[in-house]
Parts: sequence; C-alpha cells; structure tokens
Amino acid sequence: MSSATPQGQQQSLPLNSSDLEILKIWLLETSLSWVLCGINVPLVFAILYIILSQQKRRSKPQLILFALVALMFILTVGTAVLTTQWILVVIPEEGYNVPNIAEIEQESVDLKIVIAIFPRLNYVIGDGIVVWRAWILFPGNRLVKGILTVAMIASFVGTITDAGLNIAADRQGVISLEHMDLLAYNVPLLATNIIATSLIGYKAWFHHQDVRKNLSQCGNTVSQVQKILMLLVESAIIYCLLWVSYMIVGMLNDDQTVASQTFTAIMPGLATLYPIFIILLAALEKSKEDIKSANEMSLSQSIRFASAGAAASQAEESQGEGQIQEVSAGEEIQGVDVQEM
Repeated sequence: MSSATPQGQQQSLPLNSSDLEILKIWLLETSLSWVLCGINVPLVFAILYIILSQQKRRSKPQLILFALVALMFILTVGTAVLTTQWILVVIPEEGYNVPNIAEIEQESVDLKIVIAIFPRLNYVIGDGIVVWRAWILFPGNRLVKGILTVAMIASFVGTITDAGLNIAADRQGVISLEHMDLLAYNVPLLATNIIATSLIGYKAWFHHQDVRKNLSQCGNTVSQVQKILMLLVESAIIYCLLWVSYMIVGMLNDDQTVASQTFTAIMPGLATLYPIFIILLAALEKSKEDIKSANEMSLSQSIRFASAGAAASQAEESQGEGQIQEVSAGEEIQGVDVQEM
C-alpha cells in the first residue's frame, strides 16, 4: 500500500543511531535539569518561611545568605530554560534541507554563550558560601583568611578562563577542548571546597576537644554548635566527592557522551541544593534544640513550683511562725521563679 507525500511537505527519513543518541542525551539532560529545579523550588520557599517566621530580628548575614541562594536558584532555572530553548533551536539541524541554517547556528551560539556563563557563576557563588562559612570560624586569623582569599580568587579566575575557552570554542565551531576547560575550573573549585572543608573540620575537631575537656563530667553530651559543624563537614565531603566524580567522568569520556552530559546537567542543580540543604538541616537542628530546651525549662519550673508548694504547706503547719517570716519566704520563692523565666 502506497501513500503519497503532500506537495511542499518535507519527507521524513529514518533516524540513524547517532540521531537517536543525541535525542537520548537531550531528553535525559532536560528531564534531570527540571527535576532538580522542581526539588529546589519548595526548599527555597521553606528557607524564606524560616527567615520570615523568626521572632528575633533578622541579621544581615542571614539576608545575604538567602539572597545568594535565591540568585543561585535563579541561575539554575535560567540554565534549564536556556538549555531547553537551545535544544528546540537546534532540532531542525538534524533534518534534511534545513532552511535558514545560518540563523539557527547563530542563535545556537548565542544561547550556548549564556549557558556557559550561568552555571559557572553558580559554582563561584556556591564556593563563596563555603568560604564564608570557614571565614567566620576564624575571625582573627589572617593566615586562614589569606588562604581562603587566594583559593577564592583561583576559583574565580579558573571559572572565567573556562567560560572564555568555551565561548571561543562555540564561536569557532570547536566541538571538544580536549578536557582543558574541565581542568581550568574543576581543579580550582574542588581545591577551594577541600580547603574550606578542611578548615571547618579542624574547627569542629578543636571545638569537640574543648567541650570534651571542659565538660567531661557530662558524658557524651554533644552541643548544638558541634552538631552543625559536623553537618557542614559531612555535607561538604559529599559535595567534594560529587566534584571528583564529575571530573573523573569528564576526563574518561567525551563531552558528548551520556555520562558527561548527565553530570553537566545535574551539577548546577546540585550546587544550588547544597547550601539549601545545609540551611534547612541547621534550622531543623536549632528547632530540635529549642524544643528540648523548652521542655527542660518547663520540667525545671514544675519541680521548683512543687518544691515551693511543699515548703509553703510546711510553713503553714508550723507553729510559732510569724507573719514577717511568711512574707520573706514568699519573696524568695518569687525571686527564684523570675530568675528561671
């Protein structure tokens, strides 16, 4: 049975294996990017709710941190939007007798330039947050601040260099840079994270030793500060392992493989998810400590009120007590209650 092709309509030919591979990469890249964006959306609003629901006055560092996280989220969504738009633009290039091929290629290059900038800017901001956390733990140590400053400058320079290499390659139509771009920004970013994580880990260990020495009689008591420091260290180690995996996959595979494109798609979202995850877990830990402190205070007040009631009853039953002595006892109990509150 034969079917006639309408006049003026381009005939569709079967897709070859390379076309199917490209489509598979595009579908996977797009789906992963938007899944991570969808995960980040409610978490960003959760952070906003936590900040706005605080009874105390919100500090400038909290507002700056939220602004940076919001900017990272915007860059992540922007990367996903531009990547999707780029895929839609270049799809006609896979066809036959493509009209306006020059316009399509120019629009593709323009989009790839912006796509090269957004995620790298996201990584630099993420590194800045990690460096800032290590910075505030060593307020008077110039050596540590100098090391962190040099590491941050190296991350910025490496990222700018990598973006420049990618932009130049896109303009010249170069498909692969032989992993030069991967090393240009992966190594400085990874080194900065390792340095900041090591400093935070040292401070966590030092704090643990100090608490252990001064409060040895309390057994295995772990302070809220120590829990948050350990949370920072553990999450930073996982984040560093992701960067190591990204670099290994990039070095062992071509830029156009499924594994390489998968990491390229998920890293902007994971870079945004990392500080969000830390903020939410730290807020959860603080909330647990506040509830625990409130329960302990309530129990302590109940015990003191019970003791005060027993003392008052015993005073009423005693003989030979004067009115002045009763008033004095009442003032002492009232003073203790006020001090507890």
